[in-house]
Amino acid sequence: MDNFACTDYRFDQNILDLNGSVIFFPVRHHSPTAARLLQHLLREKRPQAILIEGPCDFNEQLSELLLPHQLPIAIYSYTTMEDGGRRGAFYPFCLYSPEWQALQIGHELGSHLQFIDLSWQTLSTIAQVSQRYADGQLRESPYIRRLCQQLGVETFDDLWDTLFEIDPALSLLDYLERCHLLCWHIRLTSEVVSLEDRQREAFMLRQIQAVSQTGVDSIVVVTGGFHSYALYTAWQGSPFPSPATPNEGFSEDQGIDQAVGSPEPLLGGEEDDLLTRYSSPRSGIALTPYSYNRLDSLTGYEAGMPGPGFYHMVWESRQAGQGEIHPPLLAQVTQALRRQKQPVSAADWIAVETTAKALALLRGHAQVWRQDLLDGILSALVKDEVTYHIPHPFLLATQEVLRGSERGKLALGTSLPPLVVHLQQLLNEWDLEPSLSRRSLDLDLTQASDLTRSRLLYQLKTLGIPGFSRQGGTDWIERGELLRLWERWQIIWTPNFEAGCIEAAIYGSTLLEAAQASLLEKVASLEGNAEQGSLLLLESCLMGFSQLCPTFQVELGVSLLNIIRQDQEFGRVTKGLGHLLYLYCYDEVLGAAGHLPIALVLAETWERSLWLLESLGQVTEPQPILVGLKTLLETWERCASLAHLDRDYFVQVLERVGHHPGQLPMLRGAAVGSLWVLGVTVPEFVRAQLQSFAQPEHLGDFLTGLFALARELVQRHPDLVVSIDQVMVGFSASEFLEALPALRLAFTYFTPREKVHLIQTLLKATAPPDQPPLSLADLPPLDVDATTAAEVMAFETRLFAAAERYGIRHY
Repeated sequence: MDNFACTDYRFDQNILDLNGSVIFFPVRHHSPTAARLLQHLLREKRPQAILIEGPCDFNEQLSELLLPHQLPIAIYSYTTMEDGGRRGAFYPFCLYSPEWQALQIGHELGSHLQFIDLSWQTLSTIAQVSQRYADGQLRESPYIRRLCQQLGVETFDDLWDTLFEIDPALSLLDYLERCHLLCWHIRLTSEVVSLEDRQREAFMLRQIQAVSQTGVDSIVVVTGGFHSYALYTAWQGSPFPSPATPNEGFSEDQGIDQAVGSPEPLLGGEEDDLLTRYSSPRSGIALTPYSYNRLDSLTGYEAGMPGPGFYHMVWESRQAGQGEIHPPLLAQVTQALRRQKQPVSAADWIAVETTAKALALLRGHAQVWRQDLLDGILSALVKDEVTYHIPHPFLLATQEVLRGSERGKLALGTSLPPLVVHLQQLLNEWDLEPSLSRRSLDLDLTQASDLTRSRLLYQLKTLGIPGFSRQGGTDWIERGELLRLWERWQIIWTPNFEAGCIEAAIYGSTLLEAAQASLLEKVASLEGNAEQGSLLLLESCLMGFSQLCPTFQVELGVSLLNIIRQDQEFGRVTKGLGHLLYLYCYDEVLGAAGHLPIALVLAETWERSLWLLESLGQVTEPQPILVGLKTLLETWERCASLAHLDRDYFVQVLERVGHHPGQLPMLRGAAVGSLWVLGVTVPEFVRAQLQSFAQPEHLGDFLTGLFALARELVQRHPDLVVSIDQVMVGFSASEFLEALPALRLAFTYFTPREKVHLIQTLLKATAPPDQPPLSLADLPPLDVDATTAAEVMAFETRLFAAAERYGIRHY
């Protein structure tokens, strides 16, 4: 370690003196060695006070950490920000956490116990991470990268294991010297010490001073190693030495490329203001169950040790004075593989153990360690599959065992947030309590009691409470079949249920309040997606829109208006308009019909859709545009007076689209049809427009747009039907075949009954004056289907054309 010392700054060896009135014990959170040696120090020194890095606002509930919990658990702190946003933070504890052992041993010794860090409520405005026992400062240091290179290890985790965890004989003094020196170098070579860290250290120093002034003369301060030396120098009254400017005071030979930045002096006198500056009645702190899966750094926890199950085994093994760790671990891996029906032989494990021991010896490890085992399995058993990124069952089983399966459970007597108490009451009252047995619940939404239960279940779903899932029932999004209004829910207890309820307390103290806040947060996260915004409005209706507070309705409406104004896609906006139209006009169950906030959002969405329609330009897929235009027209027909929609604006947009020479025939036909439905144009104009698209390549597309919007009107005007027939009759055989696919698509908008009506209309209109019109029954039936008939016509056309070229006459 001395090879990395700075020439200009000297490490103060007095920090290692264990006979002083204040001992600063540096830890890496969740380090078994730190926990074991801290346990030894506390029992030997029996300090009067143990001060621990942790949220000071939990001190009033500190006794709850001494209850017989099943670990891991976490302190969960949450707060509402001034801008309405919400942030929560976790302070996890497992059996081998140094902080946990300090609490347990301190209670055993009768020491004064106290958390001395700033509350999350105070930190939330400046903190970068919400996992408060994080070691990002240690991982990110350039000093660590250089040290890893010189010691021949890959990551900070490997470095920490090499220096602190692997050797079971590491003494207390060796640990303290190594850890203080390591963190001292990291601190000196940090580019900057954050405002958050400086404010926390200032506050922690004041807490140490306050306890010392009460007459306590033996104190152990347990903090992350990054803070220990800074607290020590501040306690001694000497400023922490500033790092050198770039390339000044350091040598390449000493392992430091350069040190940049300078930590500002510890702040003083501001922490009392910090405690109240961001105060909010919507804050809380409570214990919550945790799990090793969440604690594992490989699954994203910033402060976690990789494979907490492995370090749990290390802790228990060394507490029991046992030797090798890997034999029981390999036995657990074998059991995991057998549960997965994977064959594994004794010879396989002999190969793995032999390889792992050889790797440990080569690496200078006092014991076979975590990476030795993984590499042993990889080299002895795993072949080509990993090259192709295919998970190998041996590696998966090993990682599962290394991660561990422990899940926390809170002891009886633990105080719970108000939301959890309210949830317990509601679930019991409405018979919705989850149990280990899966149960299915069918609800008839026309019954008041079932509708209430449905709304509660949607509120739970919005909050993300585990164990409640909708399995079937009425499709409120597609709305294809609304004759039966029902839902099927599945309810089952899951290991994350209690933690989910506690962590949802960040949103409020009652279920309805919390669900509303959670939904508003979802809306705030949307960026210009009107369809998703309308679906969240639908979600609020499923939660019971009419029962939600007026303030929420206004906030939701304002947020949705902002989203709609940002959306640039006509298809998304009109899909959202369709959802709003149903809720405002047709809903008979959800309690949304006729509500003013929905009307305001609907009107804004309608106008936004018109603006986007006119600015579409040349479209490549007109079919979705037709669906959107139909929605616009239906919205006008149903809501024109209720939502105060501007008819003149609608007409002007349609006229500009319908007359635009560069627009697709299908869209122009739809615009003409819409104007016809609105009564702006007359059949003669429609027939004139038809003549403009009488070309084989355009006729079918124009009629598709026209029929999509004005199907009923077309049937009521025989003259238009005759005009369409005349255009088609004027086509040559080849032209008709060219137009046929698009024509078939256009006429799919008519039902079979309507098609019969069109044929009868045409037969009547085209009958000679001196003869009765033919009926449908007079027409000879086709012996083949329409597709085959079209293929025959195409073949005949090609055949006759070829005969004509060769001068063969046909009759």
